[in-house]
Amino acid sequence: MLTIDQVLQIVPLGRSTLKRKVRLQTFPQPHYLSANKPIWYDDEVREWQDALPNKSPRKRGKAGKN
Repeated sequence: MLTIDQVLQIVPLGRSTLKRKVRLQTFPQPHYLSANKPIWYDDEVREWQDALPNKSPRKRGKAGKN
């Protein structure tokens, strides 16, 4: 499980861009440990990254370190 800060270390996006992509459903939806504690599963983030074009700068970091 990844916190938003851990996701931002893996995927080179800004916090507001990540939130916008979640809202537009172009990034995996978070799961919630509590009302204000979103988490992402590392395999879902990895699948999203793997689906990106090979030259995408968002493929820089790879999920699965945690």
